[in-house]
Amino acid sequence: MAREIYILAGGGTGGHICPGIAVAEAIVRLSGDAGLVFACSDRPIDRAFLDDLDFAIVPQPVRPVPRSARQMIPFYRAWRRSRRLGRRMIADLKPSAVLGLGGFAAGPVVREARRAGIRSAMLNPDAVPGRANRYLARHVQAVFTQFESTSDALGGSCRDKIHLVGCPVRSSISSGASSSEAMNFFNLKPGLKVLLVLGGSQGAANINAAISGLGDDLTALAGKWQILHIAGPDQVDTFAGGGIHVTRLPFCDEMGMVYSVADLVLCRGGASTIGELLSGNNPAVIMPYPYHRDKQQYQNARSLTESGAAEICEDYKDRELNIRALRDILLPIMKDDSLLGSMQSAAKECGNSNAAEEVARWMIGNG
Repeated sequence: MAREIYILAGGGTGGHICPGIAVAEAIVRLSGDAGLVFACSDRPIDRAFLDDLDFAIVPQPVRPVPRSARQMIPFYRAWRRSRRLGRRMIADLKPSAVLGLGGFAAGPVVREARRAGIRSAMLNPDAVPGRANRYLARHVQAVFTQFESTSDALGGSCRDKIHLVGCPVRSSISSGASSSEAMNFFNLKPGLKVLLVLGGSQGAANINAAISGLGDDLTALAGKWQILHIAGPDQVDTFAGGGIHVTRLPFCDEMGMVYSVADLVLCRGGASTIGELLSGNNPAVIMPYPYHRDKQQYQNARSLTESGAAEICEDYKDRELNIRALRDILLPIMKDDSLLGSMQSAAKECGNSNAAEEVARWMIGNG
C-alpha cells in the first residue's frame, strides 16, 4: 500500500507553525507511516521550529498582502510562483489531504488543493479570522476553530464547515514536564515562584521595555519571585532585572518545561499562546498586541479573563504608560498569594481539548 502523504501549508509565525506541528505529530501517532510535508514561508522562524523535526520542508516565496499599491506587483509575482510550486507538489505527492495553517503562506497550496479536488481544511484558532483565512474558508471542506465567536466572524456560508475543537498544542507542552527538572534546566532557584515573561516566537518589544522599567518593584519581590524571560531573538539584553533573579533566553523550543515552572505568565494574547496557557493550566496577565485593527488578541483572551484565570493589561504603545499599567495589574497579583491562588484554581478549571487529535482524525479520514 502506498504511503499516505499530508501537506500542511502555512507559516511565518510560531502561532501558525506550532499548531501545525501538533497536528502533524498526532497524524503520525494515529496513522503510523504517514509522510508529512510543511509548505511553509521562507522566514527563518519557520526553520527554527521545523529543522529539528522529522518532517519534509518546502519553503514558499509567497508574501503577505501588502498595504502599499507599489508592492502589489512583487506580491502577485510571488503568489504566482507559490501557486506553481503548490501545483507541482500536489501533482507529484498526490496528498490524501491538505491543511491550511492560516496566514499568507497557507493560500497558494490550499487553492491548488481545491483545484485538484484534494480534501482540504483550515486551522483558525484566533477568535477573529484574518483576511487570508476569511478568503480561504470559502475554499475548504472544514474549518477548525478555538472560539465559538469565530463562526459569526466567518459568516453563514461557512457555519456548516466549522468544527469547534480548541487550539492544537504539541504533546511536549500538553504532557508537561517535571518542574524540578525544568528548574534545573533553566537555572532557576528552588523555593521561589516563577514569573514567565514571553512575547511569542519573535518577542514583544513593548512588554520587554515595560518589564525592564519595573526593576525596583521587582527587586522588592526578590525574596518570593524570580523571572524566566524569553525575550525574542534580537532582544535578549533588554532586561537586566535589578536585584531579582532572572534567566534570560532569546528563544526556547522546550515550552513544555517553560510552562511547567510558571506560577504566573506575562504574555501576548495570540491564539497559540492561549491554547498553551489552557493546556498548562497557567494563570496569566495578557497584554494583547495593540496594532491589529480587529483587536483579535483581546477576543482571544476573553475566555480566560471571563473565567478568572487571566487579567488583561492594556498595551498603550508607550513605555511609561505600560510600566504604570503593569504596576496596577501585574504587581498586585505577585504580592497577593490568595489572588494568585484563585487565578491558578480558575486556570485548572478551564482545561483544554484534544484538538490536535481531532484535526488529525479528520485529515486521515476518521473524523
